[in-house]
Amino acid sequence: MPQLHIESGPRFGPARKSLIRMLTMLFVALLVTMLLLGTVLVLLQLAGLLIGNSDFIIAVSRTLGPVTYWVAAAFGTFTLILAKAHGWKSTD
Repeated sequence: MPQLHIESGPRFGPARKSLIRMLTMLFVALLVTMLLLGTVLVLLQLAGLLIGNSDFIIAVSRTLGPVTYWVAAAFGTFTLILAKAHGWKSTD
């Protein structure tokens, strides 16, 4: 069922279908990782706010912030690559 969009769209060869499947798995992994990191970041900052510890909030931001931003940047990049693999053109 999840591969229905590949079969119903333009007729791609087996190499391109394999590439699309791999990119889709990477897309999902990056999406889940980005959402989890963002959630943990916000919840830990909220916990620091509730206990009134500003040093904890700053430490959480300095520790998880860069990793979360890098994963989000990779997610955005792979979203564009996956769209291109599906045949999207910038004029669409």
